[in-house]
Amino acid sequence: METVKTRIVLADDHAILRQGLGRIISSEPDMEVVGEASTGIDAVKRTRQLKPDLVIMDISMPEQDGIESLRQIVKTCSTRVLILSVHVDPHTISQAVSAGASGYLLKDSLDTELLAAVRTITRGGAVFSPVVSRLLAESSTGGSVRSLNSLTHREREVFLLLAEGKKPSEVAATLFVSTKTVHTHRQHIMEKLGLRTTTELIRFALREGLIKAV
Repeated sequence: METVKTRIVLADDHAILRQGLGRIISSEPDMEVVGEASTGIDAVKRTRQLKPDLVIMDISMPEQDGIESLRQIVKTCSTRVLILSVHVDPHTISQAVSAGASGYLLKDSLDTELLAAVRTITRGGAVFSPVVSRLLAESSTGGSVRSLNSLTHREREVFLLLAEGKKPSEVAATLFVSTKTVHTHRQHIMEKLGLRTTTELIRFALREGLIKAV
């Protein structure tokens, strides 16, 4: 039986990096590179055309930065996005998470870490480099954080799926409920945990060890 491959688009303005990533990914039996982009605008365009499973994208991109491109991809496509960047400042990382990144790796990551991240994200998980996880976890939540024990069983299920980077519509499909119900659960979760944004929710999950760090 033929292996179903994860279809990937590489978005980086450095051709040599795209070529290197392409060789690493193409050597794996369960992955393939279906397209490349050298600008932020082209990354969005190629994603909409090719509908890949995953985009591996840099933040520093010409024409349109990776954060805005990420935001547009997540808003209009079911494709997940893994950020691969040199940026380690908390503000940039928080922006990426808020925009909908399913993972954030640094460019000094090992090839094995990148491949493991691709597989984890493809299965619906979220992955962050250890330093990224630490910076997110240490960031101020802007409020008192309470225990997961305050959540109902269903709220905990919704919490974990949202923390993995799933959209409300994806959570709804997974749990066989309406998107409106998911939004209601999300509101209750945020109130019970003293959180305000999705970024804070992911920070909470990182502190609790519920999201994988490569």
